[in-house]
Amino acid sequence: MTKAVLGLAAYSPLMADTTPARAPERPDFDSLAGDYARFRTSYSDELFDSIIRYAGTAPGGRVLDLACGTGLGMTAYLRRGFEVVGVDIASVMMEQAKASLPPGSRATFVEGRAEQLPLSDASFDLVSCAQAFHWFEPRAAFAECARVLRPGGAIAIFWKHAARTDPFTQACEGIIREWLGDAAAVRSRDHADEHEAGWPVFWEFAAAQGEPTGAKPFVDARKLLVEFELARSASEFVGYQRSREKIRKVLGSKRVAFLEELEKRLAAIAPQDTRVTQRQIQYVFLARRA
Repeated sequence: MTKAVLGLAAYSPLMADTTPARAPERPDFDSLAGDYARFRTSYSDELFDSIIRYAGTAPGGRVLDLACGTGLGMTAYLRRGFEVVGVDIASVMMEQAKASLPPGSRATFVEGRAEQLPLSDASFDLVSCAQAFHWFEPRAAFAECARVLRPGGAIAIFWKHAARTDPFTQACEGIIREWLGDAAAVRSRDHADEHEAGWPVFWEFAAAQGEPTGAKPFVDARKLLVEFELARSASEFVGYQRSREKIRKVLGSKRVAFLEELEKRLAAIAPQDTRVTQRQIQYVFLARRA
């Protein structure tokens, strides 16, 4: 259930960091596809409805689901009557997405990279990217998103994470902190800190409402925060952590032992798959093609 829209705010481009942005080394997403399809959860209806209201795109419009993965975002747009093209570098994840869709879905899949999209100019009404933009070289990806959007089309980039007060999340970070220190615990998080700070690279390309646009390809930019509640069992949360590349990267050879220890500690919080309600915070960055 969606609880609240926390805020809608502009960000001053004077705070933007012009340091060259480099994408992290990309992992082998295909090896995570099974756990990803089983344990990753979608976003709130309010989030998707807010994106569509902002975009002003009517059912039947074309949506690009960038880094579509196993199709969580794609499914939400298809249910609302849109034609969706999913792009990803992970062919196994896209196969999972195809298998999850009902026959006759207005969905197509293209293997490709965000920095060099194999798609036509001005061919989409909305570009949507869920929980993935941190894997791209952002400046090249923004340029490609601008290229494939029609004038007036919208871009929506979003992430979510559990509130820091969530007992499952606290147990997870606690183990990493005990084993590897505070810095590793911070690195294991779901990319929340940068988004809470305003994600400066976004504002290099997007001018907030009322601000001079200059040569920026996106205008009417804003940041939206939406909360909702998600019920999870301990085993589902462990499965989610197993699906995370950040956990694999931070823990390295300790990953299996970490997951076993996490399962033991969560059993004391939620025994026998009792479901615990987590407060999830969704960060959405919106802008319109100039």
